[in-house]
Amino acid sequence: MELSYFIILLTKVKLSITVDEKLIKWIDSQVRKKRFANRSHDFEYAVAKLSGNA
Repeated sequence: MELSYFIILLTKVKLSITVDEKLIKWIDSQVRKKRFANRSHDFEYAVAKLSGNA
């Protein structure tokens, strides 16, 4: 049996943003609960949902 593997490389850009402290506390609580891997994952998820790409 032949196995095929595909690797998808996503280019990511470093971004610096200013966020309300209450939102950061909520994001950090979600990371602690393992809902998101980190702050970047949370942000990417939110933007994908808002843009319709989730």
